[in-house]
Amino acid sequence: MTGTKQGNNSVLLSICIPTYNRAEPLKEAVESVLAQAAEVRAEELEIIISDNASTDETDAVVNKLQKNAKPAIKYYKNEKNVGMDNNCQLLIERACGRYVWLLGSDDLLAAGSLKSVLRELAGPDQVDLYLGEKEDFYLTPDRPMRKQKVMALEKAEVFDFSRKETIDRYFKANKKLIAYCNFISIVIFKRERWLRVKNKQLFVGTFYLHLYVFQSLLWGSEPGTMKYLPVPLVRRRWGTDGAHEFEQYKSLPFAEVRLRQDVLIYRQIAAAVFADRKYVRLIDGMVIRNDGFSWAVRTKIEGGWRFYFVVFPLLWGYYWDQPLFWLKIVPLLFIPNFMLRIMRGLYRQTVKGELLSAREMLGY
Repeated sequence: MTGTKQGNNSVLLSICIPTYNRAEPLKEAVESVLAQAAEVRAEELEIIISDNASTDETDAVVNKLQKNAKPAIKYYKNEKNVGMDNNCQLLIERACGRYVWLLGSDDLLAAGSLKSVLRELAGPDQVDLYLGEKEDFYLTPDRPMRKQKVMALEKAEVFDFSRKETIDRYFKANKKLIAYCNFISIVIFKRERWLRVKNKQLFVGTFYLHLYVFQSLLWGSEPGTMKYLPVPLVRRRWGTDGAHEFEQYKSLPFAEVRLRQDVLIYRQIAAAVFADRKYVRLIDGMVIRNDGFSWAVRTKIEGGWRFYFVVFPLLWGYYWDQPLFWLKIVPLLFIPNFMLRIMRGLYRQTVKGELLSAREMLGY
């Protein structure tokens, strides 16, 4: 790790992009930033890429992007793969900006988002963290998906979480996990607050260090402030989940790995952040309602007998006292896989708005 340094006051925002073996999506992501960078003051912005020892064409792609780029692109390549969490930490330590925007290397900036973000950061609110909306597309930008809001609000709002009633109101209003900062590309945060969060080493290697830090700086021992921005900040790419990010789990089905991550790590982070057990239970309920259920469906389809003898007992141990466990997970025991494939495909088409081929719709 590099040593911590003070942010450069002239740099307002550092766009930090962690990447690993995503040369082509990375090119699109950086181009989306450069296209908007021409509309803002170059001295307020920096772009940093941290390559986690990629073995594809990432070097060549970045070298081309660096030619005539304004602002200049800072490129670091790790000698070995240090994991996503350490890669993000390295980026933030190398950054000079007062605020940091961790942009996924397969996501794109939404139209006009850079200018609006910089205007917010220079404005009067000066909160610890900004959370925005997103637009989704499946694999390629020409396959847009139906918009699903991150938060149940129609206008911008500032939340001061030093007040307990604010936390309670936030949990009551927001039932989606994404509203609790699990998607890095729609979060912009004070670099200094990230660096101040303690015990980060406990979650290095979980792939969810960012989630622990964001929740800690909002709801931990030093409650922070957040501003919700009701405008899309990024265009999020769906369909690129891959086991390359989970190399230590290659022997397990990918869907099961993701489910284990959500079940185990969300609980551990909630227990580390919230002193009140009530909020841990609320996070558990959202895991079952959202990502936990979708990954459970995929483990049932892809994992065969493992769902009955490994996955279901795991879920039982964590969620047997959650009503949603009985309403959403238990019925999966009795639904044939061919019906689950059809149901999942219909959900992706009608609710998410994915434009799928017949083969994609059935999950093949």
